[in-house]
Amino acid sequence: MKSTAPGAPLFVSLEGLDGSGKTTQIVRVADFYEKRNPKGVVVTREPGGTEVGERIRNILLEHGSLHPQTELLLLFAARVQHIKTVVAPALALGKTVVCDRYQDATYAYQGYGRGLGVELIDGLSDLLAVPLPDLTLYFDVPVSVALGRRVGRSADRIEAEGEAFFERVREGYQARVRAQPDRFVVIPAAGSLAEVAQAVDTALMAHL
Repeated sequence: MKSTAPGAPLFVSLEGLDGSGKTTQIVRVADFYEKRNPKGVVVTREPGGTEVGERIRNILLEHGSLHPQTELLLLFAARVQHIKTVVAPALALGKTVVCDRYQDATYAYQGYGRGLGVELIDGLSDLLAVPLPDLTLYFDVPVSVALGRRVGRSADRIEAEGEAFFERVREGYQARVRAQPDRFVVIPAAGSLAEVAQAVDTALMAHL
């Protein structure tokens, strides 16, 4: 894992299944870096993070028929806009960027969940020069636990997929961790909020 001096710009992503708790912890991660980078922190998300990206996000999540390849290309369209207008400019100004989901989600959800495979995603990533984060916190939780946390909550088009889909997504995330262990920190996310928060704090301090 790349260690970074306090105050240096850093690109951090948070990944995990819906219901893993990553979005709850993003405020904690941002606060951690706010205290260490005087130039500030930008908190963003994918898909989204820009006006165009948020419009694409609505298309991706609203119920209806969308071919998996169309879904993939829409994600990359939103990502390029996000990188060019938010991520890269913030890093150039010395800011830390904390992103709720990013490139690894595409490998997990579209590559594994939708069955598109990783080669197509690799090719698009290379073609569009998609940068990788310096650090990725992967919130790992059994699918049954993640689904249980979402009971009673309205589901978007992707959240409405069945358990088998999310098992493939989790397999995709775990494959990414195995392939790039120096970039990832796995956060056991099945425990209490306090336990997950402690694991996040430990991971961030270790990265410094």
